[in-house]
Amino acid sequence: MDAMQVTTRMTPCGSHLPELEVPMINAMVTCLGSEHRKLDERILQLAFAATRLASDPGAPAAEERAIEAWDEVRRDLWSHLQIEDGVFSWGEAHHAISDTLRETIQTERHEMRKLVAALPALSSDVDREPRMARDHAIFSQMPPALAQTLLALARTLDSHVERYEGEVLPSILRALFHR
Repeated sequence: MDAMQVTTRMTPCGSHLPELEVPMINAMVTCLGSEHRKLDERILQLAFAATRLASDPGAPAAEERAIEAWDEVRRDLWSHLQIEDGVFSWGEAHHAISDTLRETIQTERHEMRKLVAALPALSSDVDREPRMARDHAIFSQMPPALAQTLLALARTLDSHVERYEGEVLPSILRALFHR
């Protein structure tokens, strides 16, 4: 009889969620909310740095700040998106995400990947002087395009965070606590 109770509680498609699933998903949603607040600030810094770079394409300080701002966003972005994927997958499996919202998120993700792929391999974590010379050569060949790509990326990330905060996470919480 004990085995039957454990099996019933562990069935993910049953009418009740497994005991540990609710606190786990709730913790992930809370974590994403906190991470989105940090990411919002970094996105704003990226947009500001890209705007400065667009207005003064040859300025080494603007180039350096744009690289640093992108590094700050990039440092946590991929792991953050993986957590989002886990929560989003749970939402899809539990019918908390509409088809329209799912398609919109997929389109945003595709746009993010496309914009990141358009960026040259930049990092401020490598040897500072050789990197500065190398990156300056890259920037001097494409600063307007780079600034525009960074601005487009900042807009896409901002929209993505806003959509997650305003639509995805509330949908997940409704499904989580209304079962």
